[in-house]
Amino acid sequence: MSKQITHGVYKLERDKVEMLREPEQTDELRRLALQLALQLPASVADARKVLAMTSECLDDFLIERAEAGSAAARASRLWRPRLVEAAPPPTPIEAPRLAVLLCCLGVLAVAIVLGAVATHLVGYGALGSSVLGVTVIALLFGRGAALMSAALAFLLINWAVIPPVWNLQPPTAYEFCGAVMYVLAAIIVPWIQARREPLRTVSLRIASKPLRVLLRRAA
Repeated sequence: MSKQITHGVYKLERDKVEMLREPEQTDELRRLALQLALQLPASVADARKVLAMTSECLDDFLIERAEAGSAAARASRLWRPRLVEAAPPPTPIEAPRLAVLLCCLGVLAVAIVLGAVATHLVGYGALGSSVLGVTVIALLFGRGAALMSAALAFLLINWAVIPPVWNLQPPTAYEFCGAVMYVLAAIIVPWIQARREPLRTVSLRIASKPLRVLLRRAA
């Protein structure tokens, strides 16, 4: 019994010495302990279970297998992949077909008006604005909507822009060239958009070769 009392007194004295040596560290640990206590459940039994489970976690993998850094940093690294995997993937938003059709008609209407104004002022420019409209539709809504808009733009340009206006005429070579440009814009633009990063890397790699040669010759 006397040995136990002596050991207890020795332990108290040692704790006092530690507290006197490192008061700032002790206060920081007390603050962390208080933060942990505030997060414990209201039930005393549940709080004791949480503390026991926390002690098991510390003994199992946060202290014995800890790498360089704090236990909290290791715990965050261990739990972060699980949280990322549990997050549901974002679902793509499918636009209603009627809304897509109205947007395509709006873009084509603006393009046709600009083409008509350019044709009236300078005598040409109808194809440029309409091809730009088809390109915008291809970027926004994909290849299917762009091909449909290309056919509609071909008819509208023939009917409302190229003289004689408000009258469908057999297409000229100029209009056939416009039709080819519509189809190319509707097909190539979505294809480039889907493969933008690989194509960008290849293009920069190809362009850097003659640039290096020029820099070497200039040096």
